[in-house]
Amino acid sequence: MKRLHRQSGPLDLELIPELGGAIGKLTWHGREILRSLPDGQNVTVNQGGCFPLVPYSNRIAHGRFHFAGCDYALLRNFGDHPHSIHGNGWQQPWQEGDADDDSVVLTLHHDAQGASAAQWPWPYRATQRFTLQENALHIILTYHNLAAHAVPAGLGFHPYFPRAAHAEIQFDAGGVVLNDHKSLPTGLVPVPTQWNYRTWRKPEPASVDNCFHHWSGCAWVRWPDEKLMVTLSSPDAPHAILFLPPADRDFIAIEPVSHINDAINNGGFGDPALAMATVPANGQLQISMLLEVSHYA
Repeated sequence: MKRLHRQSGPLDLELIPELGGAIGKLTWHGREILRSLPDGQNVTVNQGGCFPLVPYSNRIAHGRFHFAGCDYALLRNFGDHPHSIHGNGWQQPWQEGDADDDSVVLTLHHDAQGASAAQWPWPYRATQRFTLQENALHIILTYHNLAAHAVPAGLGFHPYFPRAAHAEIQFDAGGVVLNDHKSLPTGLVPVPTQWNYRTWRKPEPASVDNCFHHWSGCAWVRWPDEKLMVTLSSPDAPHAILFLPPADRDFIAIEPVSHINDAINNGGFGDPALAMATVPANGQLQISMLLEVSHYA
């Protein structure tokens, strides 16, 4: 697989267009800021540093939904998982587009013809623009609706921060979406004490995989032993998923997203800010993420 490299001062970025338009590596002064993709030929996109969520975030229950008078069925695209998850962009090769010394654009064309219509029933074009500074990476993800009518759509990012056992995190949100045993939303509650990271705390392994709604737009991950910190900001993403897996996986996922899980079916529980967007014909939806890296005293 071809790997694209960009560097700005001590910040080093590696992109792998063929592998879901994913980030394979992001380091600063040689230290991993995002998890690095393992070496080898049989790697998967969700072993890397970050991948785009397009044209929806998280799960669509059993791959089925109803829109504009029609019923749709999607591929269940993650092994024996019962739901469709994360859209199809993370499982398709992207193409290298415009580039210069500090930035690069990746593009995905989805024609919704034949078998691809089971991934998403409407055509679209997605772009990712990566721009580097000496201590920051800025990504803009855009969905361009190529259908002749309005369609639902959503976007997000799925970054993985390494060395969870040595990290602390901080972020704030208005509330959290509870899930049932099938990982589907059941309702909204205030953030419970065990999931409250308003002040710096070590992440608790295997404790949460939930969407936090109306978050502050910023989150922080720091590694005290290294005096290293990354600030994640996404002001146009109204929500974020916090995923803390079992300790042996040793990462933290903080995912800025445009809508809550299964919003295409639950309608955001009556809150338009939690629902998926409806993108007009020839319209677009956009979301951005900024990762700023620094040392701290």
